[in-house]
Amino acid sequence: MLKIIIPAIVFLILLLLFPSVCVQGAASGLCLWLDTMVPTLFPFLLITNILRDYHGIPLFEHLFSPILSRIFKTGSGGAYPVILGCLCGYPMGAKAVCDSLSGGRIQPREADYLITFVNNPSPVYMTGYVCLYILGREDLRFPLLMIILTVPAITAFIIRRLPGNRHAPGPVLLAAQLSRQNSGGSLNRCITDACDVLVKVGGFMMIFSVFSALIQQLPGIPAVAVCIIAGLLEQTTGLALLKAQAISAEIKTVLAMVFVCFGGLSILAQTYSIIHPQGLSVKKYIFGKIISGTAAGLLTLGWLYIARMFH
Repeated sequence: MLKIIIPAIVFLILLLLFPSVCVQGAASGLCLWLDTMVPTLFPFLLITNILRDYHGIPLFEHLFSPILSRIFKTGSGGAYPVILGCLCGYPMGAKAVCDSLSGGRIQPREADYLITFVNNPSPVYMTGYVCLYILGREDLRFPLLMIILTVPAITAFIIRRLPGNRHAPGPVLLAAQLSRQNSGGSLNRCITDACDVLVKVGGFMMIFSVFSALIQQLPGIPAVAVCIIAGLLEQTTGLALLKAQAISAEIKTVLAMVFVCFGGLSILAQTYSIIHPQGLSVKKYIFGKIISGTAAGLLTLGWLYIARMFH
C-alpha cells in the first residue's frame, strides 16, 4: 500500500510546488498522445482484438511459425506475438502475448519468455520519426531498421542461455476448446477493449511527460544528462531534447537507438498495466529491455564505426 501512497503524495507536492511546469508537461503528453498515439495505435488495437475474438490468430501461426519457431525457439503460438511486436510498435507485442496466453495458444512459461523480446518500436516510427525528424539522416533508415529487427533475436538468444530461463513450448488448447473459450466476441467489445488500452497509454504518457518537464527545471544538471534522464523516462520527450543537443551525430544516433529499444519507464508502465493481470513477470520484461537497449547501442556503434571506415 505504501508503495502507491508515498509516490502519490510526492507527486501531489510537486503539483502544488510547480503547477505551471506540471500543467505544461501534462499538456505536452496529452498532445503527443492525441496527435501520434491515437491515430497510429488505435487501428492496430482494434484489428488485433478482432483477430483475437474472431479466430484470426491461427492464420499468423500457420504462415509464420515454421520460420519464427526456429529462430526464437517458440511453439507455433509464439509467431503471432513476434510478428505484431516487430511490426506494430509498443505496446502491441505485450498485448499480443496476453491475447495468446488468455486464448490458450501459449503457456505461462513461454509467455514470460516471449515478453522479454517481443515488445519493440515499430519500423514506421523508427524510419520516419527517429531517422528523418530527430536525426535528419535518411541514409540511416535501412541500417537502423535492420538493427531494430535484429535486436529481438539477440535478446531471445541471450535470455535462453541464462540459468533458469530454459523452456519448452507447452501444448495449446484444441481448436474446439478455443472456439468455446473465445466465442461470443463482438465488434463493440473489440472497440471498448482498444479504447481501454489506449486510455491507459495516454495516462502514463501524461504522467511521465510531467516528470520529464520537472527534470528539465532542475538547476546544475548538464543538458545532455537531462536529455538522457528524460529519454529513459519517456522516449519521445527524450528524443525531442536529443535533437536540440550540440553533440556529435554519432552520439545522437547511439542514444536514440538506446532510448527507442529500451522504451523508457513510460512504456514499462504501459506494459505493466497489460501484463500484470495475466500474472506475467515484469522483472523479466525489464531485464529483456535492458538487454535490448544495450544490444541496440552496441550494434549502432559498430555500424557507425564500419561505415566511417569505408568513407
